[in-house]
Amino acid sequence: MKRRSLLQAAGMFCGAWGANQLLLSRASQVLAEPTSRKLALLIGINQYRNASLNGCTTDIKLQKELLIHRFGFQPSDIVVLKNQQATRSQIETVFTEHLIQQAKPNDIVVFHFSGFGSLQKLGTTADDIQPVLLTADDSREDTIANVISQDTLLLLLRSLSTSQVTTVLDAGYFYPGYSQRGNLKLRSRPSDPASQLISTELEFQEKLLASTGLDRVQTRVKWRSGQFPGVVLSAANDQQFATESPWNGFSAGLFTYALTQQLWQALPSTTLRVNLRQASELIAKRVDAKQQPILMGQKSRGHASRESKTPTLKPYQVASIESAADGVITAIEDSGKIVQLWLGGLPPEILETYSSGAVLKVENSDQLLQVIERNGLVAKARSLTESPSLQIGQRVRERIRAFPKDVRLAIAIDANLNRVERVDAVSALSGLPKVSAAIAGEQPADYLFSKVEETTQVAVLNPDAMKGAILPAGYGLFSQGRDAIPQTAGESGEAVKVAVRRLAPRLQTLLGAKLLNLTSNVTNSQLAVRAALEIADSNVAVQQTEKISNAVSVIPSDGKVLSLPVGTPIRLRVENRDVAPIHFVILGLDNRGAGIVFNPMQTDQFQTSIASNETITIPRSLTDWILQAPSGLSELYLICSRSPFQQTQALIGTGTGFMRSLPNFLDVAQAVLQDLHQASDTSLINTPDLFALDMTTWATFRFTYQIV
Repeated sequence: MKRRSLLQAAGMFCGAWGANQLLLSRASQVLAEPTSRKLALLIGINQYRNASLNGCTTDIKLQKELLIHRFGFQPSDIVVLKNQQATRSQIETVFTEHLIQQAKPNDIVVFHFSGFGSLQKLGTTADDIQPVLLTADDSREDTIANVISQDTLLLLLRSLSTSQVTTVLDAGYFYPGYSQRGNLKLRSRPSDPASQLISTELEFQEKLLASTGLDRVQTRVKWRSGQFPGVVLSAANDQQFATESPWNGFSAGLFTYALTQQLWQALPSTTLRVNLRQASELIAKRVDAKQQPILMGQKSRGHASRESKTPTLKPYQVASIESAADGVITAIEDSGKIVQLWLGGLPPEILETYSSGAVLKVENSDQLLQVIERNGLVAKARSLTESPSLQIGQRVRERIRAFPKDVRLAIAIDANLNRVERVDAVSALSGLPKVSAAIAGEQPADYLFSKVEETTQVAVLNPDAMKGAILPAGYGLFSQGRDAIPQTAGESGEAVKVAVRRLAPRLQTLLGAKLLNLTSNVTNSQLAVRAALEIADSNVAVQQTEKISNAVSVIPSDGKVLSLPVGTPIRLRVENRDVAPIHFVILGLDNRGAGIVFNPMQTDQFQTSIASNETITIPRSLTDWILQAPSGLSELYLICSRSPFQQTQALIGTGTGFMRSLPNFLDVAQAVLQDLHQASDTSLINTPDLFALDMTTWATFRFTYQIV
């Protein structure tokens, strides 16, 4: 039995039927628990003297709203330093006065930094190279004054009286020689081989060394081995990229946005490691392996209970959190009829298309709010209640999701292409149905169109001999962070317009996946359905009566996207606790990027149902679903509904075998949306150009895993 395990903690998500019961029982405990003080210092720097970023101040807003409305921080206990406020001396002063001097044992402390980082040589030996955080000071010709070194950061954290500290670092250290990669901006700057710390910084370090009882050698050993106090969440290691992305109406750090969004949805029982893995999945879709968040620190292993060896480290080390939410009321106007909402809890792909007309429910009440306008993360909504009784700080959850029927796939044109190539690419992409072109680095996009970098053995050749010897590379699709999308590279010398025509079918498939992503709602669904993706052990009999909750969760120890070797047998386990049968369909993208459909019962019908109080495993045979080469990212969508998928079934047709490819994947995805729309109560959103999906009618589970 020991090999049977869950592949995805995401698969354990329940509909709100289970979540609400858990939250209500937890809420009764919160009142009786003693509270500790919660202190935070949040730093975001966009404006540097010789370079700039766009999303760091947004990061601080994302973090602040989360800390207040989910983790119970008081606004007066949060200090924010932005842009020119965040000099080295000011950061160290505020850290000392606000955190070190005030925090008592068992108090909660959060330190967040968003900005540039770098690798600097701060001494005379190779061992003196260390990551540093760049502050807002002006550079000096002979020194680097504007840094918080790794030594200083560790000593500051060691000076705290509490071990309940979480450090969030959304900065990069590795600089590849350019500041933008694809559609993402890098949060790193070049290193300076002649840099050194100024005398005042060295004096400050000496004071910290004296107060902590450490010497410089001990300090280096501790930060090299990751022995920071508490927990450290970092956007990447010192050999990877940390990036920020343009979104619809704002820019934000990829790591901060993914992390805070997941923490808005976290249940009281969710561990930090699960939250980090879920954030890593969002990042992997844009940067692949070039940015993988890391978890370290002396408390990063968490604590294991006697019954389970699963780490129980909680987000920000806060034992009791407020109820999960998609947003919060931040202002009230017009006698309570109009409210302003912060929507930091909505998944990025949902927020990108979130439309006026969407309906949200106010927690612990029957009051409904309908969105009338949205600008980035902020929306205005009107109350649908005749005599509203609303308050600032009330959290809201989706009730009816609304987004345009004409969702398009946005393709950024790489700025490294020449002008003629960019013009041709825009022209060709604009001619494709439901595809639009975007300016890389300035506008949100789903993928990047660029030239494939050829690997050649030319480094040792004479430059004169190389002239004219290398044909121009072909074109292909990339993630936003310029990681190649498998099976999209063209041959050398291919014309731009020819490449776009060649890629057209793949773009339609990717648009289909984007539409299915818009249905993901396991944290909000009202269906009493559970699903888990498991490793199928041939030594263990599959029993349909076995409860999903009996399986043991497997969470990657580093919080990264789960990787599974070729040859691994897997299966789905689906449980219906609803009072009525649930209909479902299973679609996905395989590791080659092709659209696929699953035939659970291997009959002529690809759509099936689960009776009330029934549990099924898919497939029934342990040998029907074994992961195959090549390496790549796979996505799976289990879509459940109270109503049959009639239009979807008509397009899927019939076939044999457990799974088969779907050349009409986009048409099938659109049919899924239409079926869910028709199954929903759309009386509150009577707009013909919008899909309106009622949370009481469907649940979509999305599973992501890397085949290696």
